[in-house]
Amino acid sequence: MTTPAYDVVQIEYQNPSATSPLFMPVMVTCNTTDEVIAQNIRINAAKDLEWLKSAPEHDGIAVLVGGGASIEDEEDTIRTLVDQGGVVFSMNAVSQWLRSKGIESDYQCVADAKEETAQLLDPLAKKHIISSQVHPKTMDAVNDPIVWHLGIKDIEDLFPEERVKKGGYVILGGGRAVGNSATCVAYALGFRDLRIFGFDSCHKDGRSHAYTQTMNALIPTVKIKRGNREFVSSIAMKSQAEKFMFTSHYLKQAGCKIQVYGDGLLQTMYNARYEDMTEQDKYQLMWQFDTYRDVSPGEHLVATLLVLLNPDDRIIDFGCGTGRASIELDKRGHSVFLIDFADNSRDEEAMTLPFLQWDLTKPIPVNSKYGICCDVLEHVRPDDVQTVLENIMQSAETVFFSIGTMPDACGVLIGHELHLTVRPHKWWNQVLSQFGTIESEQDQQDQSLFVVKRQTTH
Repeated sequence: MTTPAYDVVQIEYQNPSATSPLFMPVMVTCNTTDEVIAQNIRINAAKDLEWLKSAPEHDGIAVLVGGGASIEDEEDTIRTLVDQGGVVFSMNAVSQWLRSKGIESDYQCVADAKEETAQLLDPLAKKHIISSQVHPKTMDAVNDPIVWHLGIKDIEDLFPEERVKKGGYVILGGGRAVGNSATCVAYALGFRDLRIFGFDSCHKDGRSHAYTQTMNALIPTVKIKRGNREFVSSIAMKSQAEKFMFTSHYLKQAGCKIQVYGDGLLQTMYNARYEDMTEQDKYQLMWQFDTYRDVSPGEHLVATLLVLLNPDDRIIDFGCGTGRASIELDKRGHSVFLIDFADNSRDEEAMTLPFLQWDLTKPIPVNSKYGICCDVLEHVRPDDVQTVLENIMQSAETVFFSIGTMPDACGVLIGHELHLTVRPHKWWNQVLSQFGTIESEQDQQDQSLFVVKRQTTH
């Protein structure tokens, strides 16, 4: 199971005549189909061009500049780093903006596969590093570009056989956002000191860039909350910020020092102290790691919970995570509804199932006779356990709980524990009995299973 090839974001719409908002899922795919991207790679890989190679590590400074509005406030810092010998990697059209400020780009980096991306090429940049996925017109817009390849599955099948045999090239991560991938380009070129500007991933005063870029003018935006701040961002920008957290983590593990300048969504996420992060922020980060996605406890309990619940109505999956339990329930003919407060947790196969992004510490606006809650309660802060249980039991009449009773193994990925309420079976029995009748329970070695039926009042 892997993360989906597209993003789904929940948009809230408040009808003035309605008492509660309407939550609409919006699916956002890449602006170019996989088939076109594969064709682009095949054509570009066949050209007689230099391919990016891995260079030895050195002490140079890579100055990576995106087009976010915050670069207007960082011009002097960028210039100082350049005067100190920093090598400038400009993303897309920011190369022209930098030149207008008297700063030359050593490398212009381009990755977008749209045909109109060719108009962003700056012929005056010293070098051009261009992804093989771009439209061939983009690759042909400048002389002697250096070609780099994204880590797309089976990408080498699209290369000429003789180039594969020759080897000597690198395939890079970072995702399809040019800024994230450029950090990996800089790493491949031997840089370990990365200074990052303008990766805002949000709008400022209605502007997506520090300069006018008409090809981005009509992209829809959403409001994104991180910590105590709210940002306006396109969904692609939001995805870039989340994936940057993942990419930067591994770059730092590989020996990089990374400094992020300016103010925006990405900077707020990256520079946040752990104690200032919300629980939602933490899990938006955690779900970027494949290691965290490997195990889905509820998936292996479907047969058990079906016997214990014997459901004849929709099942709400509270804290659905990857959604694999609901995927299996759906395959067996059961109606499901998924809830999680991280919108990037679900596997691709779960994306077509009904979903609500929601914080379980708030009253839940969905009701059913049945619910499941697997590998969730141990992640809840101790002070919130009672509130979360009250909300769950008000939302569903009978709920199957699977609760981990051991410390987690994945918190090391972000340097903090994820299981915040680690308690023995007896403790959970006493707490759950406050919210209903415990109809079934199992005390297993590392988890506790319960079926709780809501208390009814007459």
